Amino acid sequence: MNNTPEQLRAEAERIQAYLEITASDDPNELVARLSDLNVYLARTGRMLAEASCIRDRAVAAVYASRAEVIERMPATVARRFVDSQTADENELVVWLDRLNRTCTHQSENLRTQISFAKQQLELTRKGY
Repeated sequence: MNNTPEQLRAEAERIQAYLEITASDDPNELVARLSDLNVYLARTGRMLAEASCIRDRAVAAVYASRAEVIERMPATVARRFVDSQTADENELVVWLDRLNRTCTHQSENLRTQISFAKQQLELTRKGY
């Protein structure tokens, strides 16, 4: 694990901003964006793994520091209590998971747009 939660959040903010940009219809831009998304897909996967590790350590710390209280709670209440104590870590994991999935969905969308642009170019060349 190389990053702090703050570093992961800062990088996630930059990736989020990139993912919120609407791509143009220019096929060259679409291809370049697809390449960028492949990098972001790999990066967010790694970041997600790091955030999950951070969350797991936070959960363990909560159990270690509050074991006596948690042992007296029903399992469902104990789980919700621990989740509430690790809300920031949970939010980071969920956010990175969504960023990772968004990279996948945008890549699929771009492939469709690129195919459509190729089809239009081919039809134009044939005079349709």
